[in-house]
Amino acid sequence: MKIIASAPTRIDLAGGTLDLEPLYLFHPGASSVNLAITLPATVALTPRSGRGVVVAARDRGQTLRAASARALPMGKLPLLTAAIAHFAPVSGFTLETDCAAPAGSGLGGSSALIVALVAALRRWRKLPQDLDAVLQTAKGIETAVIKVPTGFQDYLPALHGGLNTWHFGADGIGREALRLRSGFLKTLERQLVLAFTGVPHFSGTNNWEIFKRHVDGNTRVWRLFDRLRDNAVAMADALRAQSLPQVARVLNRDWQVRRQLAPGVSTSKIDRLVREGKRVGVMGSRVCGAGGGGCVAFLVRSGRAAAVASWLAKCRIVVLPYRIDTRGLTVRVSR
Repeated sequence: MKIIASAPTRIDLAGGTLDLEPLYLFHPGASSVNLAITLPATVALTPRSGRGVVVAARDRGQTLRAASARALPMGKLPLLTAAIAHFAPVSGFTLETDCAAPAGSGLGGSSALIVALVAALRRWRKLPQDLDAVLQTAKGIETAVIKVPTGFQDYLPALHGGLNTWHFGADGIGREALRLRSGFLKTLERQLVLAFTGVPHFSGTNNWEIFKRHVDGNTRVWRLFDRLRDNAVAMADALRAQSLPQVARVLNRDWQVRRQLAPGVSTSKIDRLVREGKRVGVMGSRVCGAGGGGCVAFLVRSGRAAAVASWLAKCRIVVLPYRIDTRGLTVRVSR
């Protein structure tokens, strides 16, 4: 028997950082808009006789072997070993993990991975596939590992897939699936170019600095959070209107607010790409996740996707092909 779980990563379009609890409670109407994509994190869990354990992170090129789950070294592959320790299996197994999104890409790869792993471990333990339970456990484990607050927006698309607005408030989290024409979604896939700068980032650093300044009552940070909230509302409106020029304007506006909120969100390389992209057909740009490296999403003019891809190749920037993921988390058993 082999348990195979897969969860998509995401492109965040607006409202990032508003998903941090309890910050969204201070900004009524807070929401985030993101798009699940087919660069998934995958987990294959195979029970084996005895107590021996093998953990192989294919995308990292690392393999751990131990006489039992309890004997796994916690300092290596900490996200994986922390999840295993949480479920405390007594029998042996082989765990293979992979992520199609590059490490540090800002696409929520680690969150998608922990979602898939928690779901696989729950299936092995014969626990109900309760998505809320998977969310809380996955978020709690990753928060404990990186030792700074984590938001919700990376886990939610991994669970549900699709193009969504996530509403945050005192009653919890509400999902608004943006059900748009298939033709518009195909155009969005074609014209929203995902470019990996080759420089990994660590999202916890930027978010933690912002979190501390917000909790300390920095009035400038509070005002910028209000603008992030307004941008998320405007992005959802632009998508409902199925207007890519309107989406591009909100992307640009949100990117400028994020640069004011955390200067480290950009780099000289990213600034150059955003500036030069306008000359080759880019009409909207935004760094994915907390920035400081990772991916940049470029919304290009009609008929200019190939020219933009060629320009990025000359800049030695990798374009990541993707499709919109509509399935979210999947778990199956192969015998």
